[in-house]
This record gives sequence, structure tokens and C-alpha cells, in this order.
Amino acid sequence: MNIQHLKAILWLRWRMSANQWRRLGLLNAIVTTTCVVGAIITSCVLFFVALIGGSVLLIHRQPSPDVLMLTWDAIVLAFLFVWLIGLITELQRSELLSLDRLLHLPLSLSAAFFLNYATSLVSLPVLIFLPGMFGLAIACIVAGGLPMLTILPLLASLMLFVTAVTYQFRGWLATLMANKRRRKTIIVAMTLSFVLMSQAPQLVNMAFMGSSSRRNSLRSLEYQQAVKELTRQLQAGEIGVDENNRRMAALTEQLQHGRKEENARFYQTFVNYVLLGNKVLPVGWLPYGVRAAALGSPLPGVLASVAMFGVGALSLWRSYTTTMRFYTGSRPAPKRAVAKPKGATARKLSNSLEPNIPFLSEHVTTIALVGFRSLLRAPESKMALLTPIILVGVFGGMILFGPGRALREQDIDWVPPFIAIGIIGVMLFGLAQLMINIFGMDRGGFRAFVLMPVRRHDVLLGKNLSVAPIAGCIAVVLIIALQFVFGMRVTHLLATLVQLVPSYLFFCLIGNTSSILAPMAIATGSLKPAQPSIGPILLQMFFMMFAPVVLLPAVTALGAETVLAQTTSVRGLPIYLVFSLIEAGLVIWIYRVVIKFQGDWLQRREPRMLEILARVPE
Repeated sequence: MNIQHLKAILWLRWRMSANQWRRLGLLNAIVTTTCVVGAIITSCVLFFVALIGGSVLLIHRQPSPDVLMLTWDAIVLAFLFVWLIGLITELQRSELLSLDRLLHLPLSLSAAFFLNYATSLVSLPVLIFLPGMFGLAIACIVAGGLPMLTILPLLASLMLFVTAVTYQFRGWLATLMANKRRRKTIIVAMTLSFVLMSQAPQLVNMAFMGSSSRRNSLRSLEYQQAVKELTRQLQAGEIGVDENNRRMAALTEQLQHGRKEENARFYQTFVNYVLLGNKVLPVGWLPYGVRAAALGSPLPGVLASVAMFGVGALSLWRSYTTTMRFYTGSRPAPKRAVAKPKGATARKLSNSLEPNIPFLSEHVTTIALVGFRSLLRAPESKMALLTPIILVGVFGGMILFGPGRALREQDIDWVPPFIAIGIIGVMLFGLAQLMINIFGMDRGGFRAFVLMPVRRHDVLLGKNLSVAPIAGCIAVVLIIALQFVFGMRVTHLLATLVQLVPSYLFFCLIGNTSSILAPMAIATGSLKPAQPSIGPILLQMFFMMFAPVVLLPAVTALGAETVLAQTTSVRGLPIYLVFSLIEAGLVIWIYRVVIKFQGDWLQRREPRMLEILARVPE
């Protein structure tokens, strides 16, 4: 192993990346190359800006140790955020420079392992963040003196810790992702986890600032009431102008002093929580060590550096021993699978599509069960099915920790039903990717529908019913959770549950129209179009916009009941429930009539749809 080997592997990584950019088109290659060049220039600029600007600010402003800690926390979090994006992107690539592609070179296995790890350090996040972090570290040393020298080993140990743990994790995933279906599931799980983690700070921020915002709002309300009282006393002649001005000044000063105290209390509480997190989480040991060094104690930084160096070295050692055991054939022999009785297996497989759905034909039942099982198995379907849960979790958390507290305290009974209708809308919008392109994930399997001697409206009905159990379960669970948190009248709860039927069926008709008019094949393992075309994409986006429209009748009925209850003495009339029952019956009748026309349209459009969907490779 020598420097020539390292140069060769770096060149291979660059060549593979360049080939991938070129295959995606000339425009994409130009944009990507521009971004890489811009990143290199940005890294150089960040180094000098952090070095010069940081030195000037730290020397003249002399920020507190807590401010230094929060600054480094923000930098480390930004670095980890970009690093995770790069990791997820790299896992989705089909061309990875793995050890399998290095074993034909004149290298030992250990040399190939360490060269592969060394080349993995040359990444865009490291290229952008490391120069700026190094420049800021030097600026801290210039401004803080000798105790701040611990920041250099802290920075080096952090890079070793992140890259080594990531390398071990990536190697572990590589063994799991040998199975293609498992690989897609892992990518979906990591993507969803990343989305949730990116939304977590917003939820934490709202939960954390809720009490502070309420106290400030209460102070403002008390101030306004006091001002009104002073104005009344002045107009009634109870006090003079000078006395009024003096009291107004005292009230304003009291309000400003209270807000300053609240802001200081909030800042100190926030710093305490961040400090606790830095002590517990290894990625926060760098900011914690900087704070301790700024206070004149370099020992915590030294201990943190030793700990991160140790964890990084342990991760590399674990990866190395696993790699050696994997490639040298010293792994323990896999356990032999125990043969199962053929009768039990056959019985289990035969029952998977045998249940009959009441009031539906055998053809509709089979198509619905096949579609439901496909949705539960396909990774891209899992991503689409979890989308409404994520949306409701994010926006529901914002409402729960934000305005929801005021709703629970003031006991406003007419707001929760509107929130429940919003849950139905979010559920429909989250499942829109499946409902407006119901044949998109079938790809070559669409031939089966073309060759089936089944009425085409039965095919559409079966495809619509395949999503119904999941949509219904998600909506019912969330509505019941809303009932426990806020509480709704029984009539409102029943009306909301009834609204699931007309809203879903109405949007199914819209989805069937979009699926027949603008079918689009979806690439395996993702929700991206396999062969994107601007026309179908715009049409599907247009039909997706109808998700709120299907809820307009429910909002109108609930609004009429609310206005009647607020403006008159008539209360308790179940207008929303009665209207929902009537709407459900009417929409069911309309659905049965329209789906037959859509089935005939589907039969006429089958050749064109087959040409679009079946030409995409599996």
C-alpha cells in the first residue's frame, strides 16, 4: 500500500461519479460540476472567513462560554444534517466503490480496507465544513489562549468518530442490503427516519416555547386591560393627565421588565437543556469541551477527545475484523433451515386470497386482496402509506403544543370537529400518490388486468378497495386520538366517522380519472417516475389539488351548524350528522354509476396505458 494506490482509488471514485452525472444528462452534469466547484471555492472562503472574522469577533466581543457552546452546536448539527443526506444518497446509488471491486487490485485485504475508509473521508460535507471548523478552531485558540488548544483534538476526534461509526454502519447495511427487497425497505426506513428527525426540532421548539409564549401573552393581555382602565379613569376625571402618564410609564416599564425576565429565563433553560444533551450525546462533546475550555478547564475536552478517539478506533477495529471474517471465509456456518411440513405451507398460502368480502364478487375480492398485499410488501408503497402519518404527526404536534393548549384551556367545542375534517384531508392528500396513479406501481403486472376476463369497473373497484383498509385505519386511529385529547360531542364524532366514506369514494373517482388519463410508471424502490414526462406530472398534480375539495360539503355543513349555534339560541341540532348520512348515501349511489363509465373508459384506454406502464423494466 502506497500513495499511488490511494490516488488510483480517488480517481476511481471521481470517474464513477462523473459517469453517473453524465448518464443523467448534459444539464445535470453541468449543474453538478458547478456545485462541486462552488463547494471547493466555498470551503476556501469559509476557512478565511472563520479564521479572520472569528478572531475579530471573539477578541472584541468576548462572547460567553454558553454562546460559544451554542455556536459550535449549530455547526455540528448542520454538519451531521448534511452528512446524513450524503449517506442516504450514497446508499441509493447503484454504483458504490466497495471492497468487492478492490480485491482484484494488487493489494492485501487490510490495505484495501484502510484505503477504502481513507477515500470515504473525501466527501462533500467534509470538504465544506472541515475548513470552516478548522478556521474557527484556530480563531478560538487565538482569542482564548492555551486552554482552547483542546479544540484541535476535539475536532479531529469528532471527525474520526463520525466517519468511523458511519463506515461501520454502512458496512453493516451492505450485508443486509444484499437482499434487494430488504435493501429497498432499509432505504425507505432511513428516508422516513431522516424526515422525522428533520421535523423534530420544530416540535421540540414549539413544546419548549409554549409556556414562555403563554406567559408573555398573559402579560400583554393584563397590560391592555390596565391601559383600558387608565383610559376610562382619565375620561371620567378620576385621575389627571400627569398621573395617567406616570402610571402608563410604570406599566410599560413593568411589561418590558417582565418580558426581559421571561426571555432570560427561557434562554437559561434552553442552555441548560443543551448542556445536558452535550454531556450525554457524543456528538455534543465538542461544544461541551469548548465551553469548558472557555471557562479555563481543558480537562473535559481532553477526556472527550480520548473517548471519541476510542469509540472511533473501536468502530474501525470492529469493521476490520468483520471484513476479514467475511472475505477470508472464517464466518460460522449458517444454520440449516428446518423443513416445514408441506401441508402447513400449502394451507397458509392457500388462505391468503381466499376470504370473501361481503356484497362483492369474487373478482373484486381477489383484486382488492392482491392489491392490499402488494401495498404492504412494496417499499415504495410503505413510504406512501406512512406519508399521512408523518404529516399528521408533524402538524398535529404543532397544533397540540401550540394552539391546542389554548383550545383545551378555553374549552372551545366547535374547533375539534374542524380539526377532525382536516385529519381526513391530510390522510387523503398523503395517500394521493397511490390513489391518483393506481396502476403506476403494477408496471408489467398491468398485463394481468388487461388479460383478465373481468369487467373493468370491477378492476377499478378492487384497486380502490385495496387502499381503503389502510386509509380507514389511519383516519380512525387519529380521530379517536383527537377525541381523547380535545373531546368532541358524540354527534360530531359520529358525523366525522361517516364522512370517511363519501370523502374517500369521491376522491377515488378523481383518482380513477387521473390513473386512466395520465398513467405513470413508478420506479422500483422509490416514488419517482421511471420515465418522467411533464404532461402526466402536471395532470396528476392538478388532480391532487382536489383533495381539499372533497371535504367542502362537510365543512359547509359543520360551518352551518356552528354559525346557527353561535348566532341563535338553537343548540344541539345534529345538522352535521344528518347531512353526513345523506351525503354518504348520495355519494355511494354516484360512485356506483360513475365507476361503470370509468370502467368502459379504462377498456378503451388499455392499449395506450399498457404501452406506458409495461415498457418499464422490473
